[in-house]
Amino acid sequence: MRLMSYDIAFKVKVKGLEDTYVRVGECNANITWNVREMIVKSTGLEWKNEQNNGLCKDVIPYIVNGYEELTKYPEKYKRYEAKNGWGTVQGCKRFFRQILDDWGDFCNDSWTSKLVDVTYFWIE
Repeated sequence: MRLMSYDIAFKVKVKGLEDTYVRVGECNANITWNVREMIVKSTGLEWKNEQNNGLCKDVIPYIVNGYEELTKYPEKYKRYEAKNGWGTVQGCKRFFRQILDDWGDFCNDSWTSKLVDVTYFWIE
């Protein structure tokens, strides 16, 4: 059974194999689907679930913006919190922070840093 959450992965395309990507590095970011609207509004990203969402180097600046939005204007995004309590501004900030920290580690690692320009942001 698939949980109703967004799991983030960093992946690279396998040369010569159409639509085949493999995970590289580590991203531990995960959050409930209940915050989808908050994510879309704060980042400006479409947020395509279970798909490649583009190169990390292009996506990450939007996540930085989303994190800053939620930090500076939390009241603006309270309306998008889940009524059942599963999906809050604070939780979404933690989610963004985890992505940013994991991407920072990826960029600073001696091996994965060589892959920055070809790594894709996947939402699983």
